[in-house]
Amino acid sequence: EGKFLSDLSNLTQSWNRSSEWFKTNWDGGIYNGKVYGIWAWTDVRAMWYWKDLLNQSGVSPDSLRTWNGYIEAAKKLENSTKDKGIQAMHLVGASHSPDMWYPYLWMLGGEIVKQKSGHPQKGTYWFPAYNSTQGVQALEFLSDQVKAGIKPQINHFWGKEFADKKFAVMLEGSWLLGHFPRNESKNFDKSVGMIPMFPVPKEGDTSATMMGGWMLGIPVTSTNKALSWELLTIMIQPDVLAPMLANYAYLPTQKPIAEGTYSTQLNATIPYYKELISMLSIGHSRPSIAEYPQIADNIRQAIDEVYLGVKEPKQALDDAAKKSAEVLGWS
Repeated sequence: EGKFLSDLSNLTQSWNRSSEWFKTNWDGGIYNGKVYGIWAWTDVRAMWYWKDLLNQSGVSPDSLRTWNGYIEAAKKLENSTKDKGIQAMHLVGASHSPDMWYPYLWMLGGEIVKQKSGHPQKGTYWFPAYNSTQGVQALEFLSDQVKAGIKPQINHFWGKEFADKKFAVMLEGSWLLGHFPRNESKNFDKSVGMIPMFPVPKEGDTSATMMGGWMLGIPVTSTNKALSWELLTIMIQPDVLAPMLANYAYLPTQKPIAEGTYSTQLNATIPYYKELISMLSIGHSRPSIAEYPQIADNIRQAIDEVYLGVKEPKQALDDAAKKSAEVLGWS
């Protein structure tokens, strides 16, 4: 929309490799039906826990899978670990808190935005949908965590705080692995457990996660787009990209790397690789619209208001959605 990126649609069509990407990852590079970027690699958010701390507290890892079980486990862990300077559960209170709330919204069937007709200028356009019944229920779960004594963490260190054993349980991205010594990766699963999900409302529900990662594109200002495209395609060839993913513990967006012969190398170097890859099927991405950063900030404010007890979840989300509607041009 800002006319910064080149339309790659014709190039990708003749390239004919789009079917080799996971659908969500390929769709992430599309805006208004045109391809502007190639999602090169990704990450997922999952649940990590220290096995010894759960064992000492009498907490079964399986109990973390449901909302009620997660909160009850937090209470047990807090009683057992507080004298050691270790907090039970990590709850994100930093600026990216919406990213950690979206999975609860998605698992309930909710959406951040949806298409709606009757826009003053654009006919059919995006409209905030996150203040739905599902959104309120999702935010109520965060509120229940605070009421149970889990403290939102304003400062964020992207998993280092877990690696330093300051928390017994943390919902965090797969990049968390980078905070552990590489030479310990083979024994990692003996001390740290991982559950490939966010807690769900009740047993049997399908979970959700958010995928991040990096997109490759070509600026409109490029003076040699053909050469840029050639470089881009070389960078994402499976034989070129797979070793880099293995070295930095990133996850592939391409099926030939995730499921083919290259997966053996990744499975040998990335702890819980198969479990992390399994989460791609329940992965979602942020909306690819120009107004998204402002919408995310509206949601962040709503989450903060609930954390602080200033507003109830429904009121906080309704107020945020009004601001988002204005951002999207609904006057």
